[in-house]
Amino acid sequence: MSLLDRYIGITLLRQFAYALAALLAVFSVINLTEELRLGDSATYGVAQALNFILRTAPAEACRLLPAAALLGAVMGLGQLQSHNELVAMQAAGVSLWRVLLAVLLPALLIAAGGTGVGELVAGPLSQQAHRQRALALTDYRLVPTLTGLWVRDQDRFVNIGLVHPDGSLVDVYVYDFDGPALRRITFARAATRRADGWVLSDVHESALGEAGVTVRQVAEEPWDLPVDPRRLETTWLRPEDLSMAELHQTIQTLRRQRQNPLSYEVAFWRKVSAPFYAVVMVLLAVPIVVTGQRPLRVGERVVAGALVGLGFQMFQQIFTSLGLVSAFPAAVTALTPVAVALAVMALLLWRHAGR
Repeated sequence: MSLLDRYIGITLLRQFAYALAALLAVFSVINLTEELRLGDSATYGVAQALNFILRTAPAEACRLLPAAALLGAVMGLGQLQSHNELVAMQAAGVSLWRVLLAVLLPALLIAAGGTGVGELVAGPLSQQAHRQRALALTDYRLVPTLTGLWVRDQDRFVNIGLVHPDGSLVDVYVYDFDGPALRRITFARAATRRADGWVLSDVHESALGEAGVTVRQVAEEPWDLPVDPRRLETTWLRPEDLSMAELHQTIQTLRRQRQNPLSYEVAFWRKVSAPFYAVVMVLLAVPIVVTGQRPLRVGERVVAGALVGLGFQMFQQIFTSLGLVSAFPAAVTALTPVAVALAVMALLLWRHAGR
């Protein structure tokens, strides 16, 4: 590694740390405000909300990583430009492509670090935080796991395999106990919320008695779920909170159960593409700063980096929602924002080279 590579790398990594800290602070305050709105339970107050925000901070940092990478790179390169260091490099024969190569190393470090933190730290901490919040919000009657939501109602235990965005439930198992003895197992393919309460669909019930097992099947029957329906979606483990290995396991399970795993497949491919997305965001800062008509002031660099970085992040979220609604292939939904960012970078570099 040359002195030039080391100097540019340290400058960019320092500014990236500042940018990530600033964005994380802003979004943590926003998330804390949202959490405090949930604090209508005697067991979930300010202390519990703060604990949740702290435990999910690494996961939030991973989500903000591309925007922070771009903002930090714009700030770092802008600092070199404002001190005329980039001009001195170009006067010494350093080409734009050489600067791009020097920027690539910190970009790879940011991508590798984000992947490592996301898989080894953010995922487990976020899952733990969601479990603790679920217990507190439901008076310790509900806990999310990789196998679904578990709900306890006295001697009854309920396992919910999947919660859809519309609030409907899939693969509901109800286990009824009489003391330590299991008396009844009920399986429903789906459960929907109606005006008069919950209704189970495609119900298969097995009652265990002294005479043996009695099987009963009905198309529909009413059901009393002892949890506020709004809490189900709130406490559900989102696909982005799982690691790549856990997402792969969940996808295989849903396929075996003949359920649609699209949201988990998109989350898997987003995690796979996240390092490439972070690298592209850092490299995108080079044409934004270096190919500009005039040097940008500090305030202009912050605004430009924040707008472009958060703009691409919003585009990624919007396109992901569109892909889920339109049932695009998971890889297309996850990789299209990366391809768009790469195309924008290539276009800016091509325009600069054509001058």
